[in-house]
Amino acid sequence: MPRYRSLIAVVVAMVALSGCGAAEKLSPRVAVRDAAKSTAAQKEGTFTLSLAGSEADVNALLNEGAALTPDDRKGLDLVRTGHVAFSAAQGRFGVDVKAGDLDHAFELRYIDKKLYVRADVAGIAKLTGATPEQINQVVEGMSAQEGFGFLTAASQGKWLSADLSRLSDVFNNLAKGLGGGTAATATTAAGTKAAVPSQFKALQDAIGKALTEDIKIDRLKSDSVGDHYQGTVDSLRTFYAKIEPTLKSDLDTLASSGGKLPPASEIPDKPASMDVWVKSGRVVRLEIPLAQFSPKPVTAGPVALRIDIDRLAAGVTAPTDATDVDVVGLLGKFFGGLGSFMEGIKGGVPG
Repeated sequence: MPRYRSLIAVVVAMVALSGCGAAEKLSPRVAVRDAAKSTAAQKEGTFTLSLAGSEADVNALLNEGAALTPDDRKGLDLVRTGHVAFSAAQGRFGVDVKAGDLDHAFELRYIDKKLYVRADVAGIAKLTGATPEQINQVVEGMSAQEGFGFLTAASQGKWLSADLSRLSDVFNNLAKGLGGGTAATATTAAGTKAAVPSQFKALQDAIGKALTEDIKIDRLKSDSVGDHYQGTVDSLRTFYAKIEPTLKSDLDTLASSGGKLPPASEIPDKPASMDVWVKSGRVVRLEIPLAQFSPKPVTAGPVALRIDIDRLAAGVTAPTDATDVDVVGLLGKFFGGLGSFMEGIKGGVPG
């Protein structure tokens, strides 16, 4: 979907504003600037991304108002009423996905080099139209294989855990087996926890510079969420150009599966805005209207990417009843099978 590349890039840029906005009583501009600094200084936090807008308006924006089939409506509702929450702190990271009305459809937690995952398999199967019999048939067939017994627990929605600290030896041995040296691994000082990735702090700093120089802030009517402000830039292209170097250096790797981020020349040269809510001296919500990024006029009502920001990495704790998965053993089986496969190929090829 090439025409949405600029939309994705700008949304990513504006999401980073979460580390760059906030409030004070001097002026709207200073209020948002100081709240941003306070938010950026947080040692941890949770960012919940969702879509705000009615079914008709979201359909008009994303599907040009075309008639919805039952399957289309089901898929649209999953996105429109669901959300994705990202939590981060020192040594901890978590993802919690709500699919439509299904809370905690998928959860992932990374805590001190140990990975925890779970999925509401029964709930997801119901959303996709699969029957319990179909799920059980697949699980029974796979879990019977040596090393895959954990699939039974997974199908019941239980937590799985994997110790990733052991994988450094696996990759070092693999590198040596291929004739190379020791694989490079990231380490931390003994007794310390891995810090939150610094790339995002650099991105926040770049966004903060662009906002300080280019954005106009107006105060709107406050509500139950907090003090409501609207930020406007005269040129989306100019705004993006200021942060493009940081975006490319820090996010191109993350975006590699969907193509590189676009150059500033592909960003619309027109005004754009976003809404910011501030409470207790920090940013608590952002809303980015999506129609302003459409390449052609849109007759939809308000539809926005909503980002709610909590100051805590809520719920990112280690489950006590997780089923352990021997990742090293599974990798050994995989590479062992791969070696046998390659030997078979070698034996069947002359010379």
